[in-house]
Amino acid sequence: MIKKIFSTLFLIIFLQSCLNKEKENVIQQDSLSIKTNVIEDSKKTQVLVVKNFMKWYIQNMSRLNKFKTIDGGPMNAKENEIAENYFVNFEEVEKYITELKKGGFLSDSFLQREKQTFIDGEKYFKQNPENDTPPFGFDYDHFFLTQEDFEEDLTNIDKVKYKIYQLDKFNSEVNFYLPNCGINYKYSLKMINSKWFIEKIESI
Repeated sequence: MIKKIFSTLFLIIFLQSCLNKEKENVIQQDSLSIKTNVIEDSKKTQVLVVKNFMKWYIQNMSRLNKFKTIDGGPMNAKENEIAENYFVNFEEVEKYITELKKGGFLSDSFLQREKQTFIDGEKYFKQNPENDTPPFGFDYDHFFLTQEDFEEDLTNIDKVKYKIYQLDKFNSEVNFYLPNCGINYKYSLKMINSKWFIEKIESI
């Protein structure tokens, strides 16, 4: 009798365990299906964010460059005057950051890091006064990470091949190559309030 009871209990526990495992597998499959759908649905959106940012930037680059964030140097010296050492004009920096934010492509943390480059630049200028050579740290484009001409590449960005790496539901990377610059780019994107923002731009 006791053996029969134990056998019955064992059978119940075994069957319950099998049912739980089957249920767990179904949940995992559903979860994987949802994750796959998120990746597929977000691919086009993420690429559009990157492409539209580059289009916005090329259209607004001349206006952004009008902000005199770096002052001093030979360009600001009058005839027969000694050029003033470089320094950061933080009033212009605030205007510049505000304009970048208006574009709606860059995250707040990206903008904060861009602002930090000016803070670090001011410290460098104070420690290393200069007024002739191009201002260190500001002698290249911060978004295309080059001193070379990248505008020609931007006329063909719709033909560029983009690779997307979905890290999780809220983070992804978009990689692509611009042949004129000769640079491979990695754009790190983050979803904030259901919208993708550019969190970081790197060359790889």
